[in-house]
Amino acid sequence: MITLKKEWSFFKSRYTISAQQIEVQGNWWDMEFEVYSQEKQVASIRKRWFSWGDTYEVTILDEELEQLLISLVIAIDCVKADEAGAASGSN
Repeated sequence: MITLKKEWSFFKSRYTISAQQIEVQGNWWDMEFEVYSQEKQVASIRKRWFSWGDTYEVTILDEELEQLLISLVIAIDCVKADEAGAASGSN
């Protein structure tokens, strides 16, 4: 199970992820980050900007975590979409 929690921050979105021994490092806003399990890199995620719709390049280095990693990308994308919708609705 993954729990994605938004933390309070002045300048940019910041999240913590609660999953079994999973740590995410990188630039969340631009969707460029690496995923680690027990200090070993298990995936890298990059958003492709010049594509039709939202397209991500997900490199999975540990196949046992494949479902968890894909779920993580979907969860982060949903949170960002919700934030974008809330920001445009407040204008």
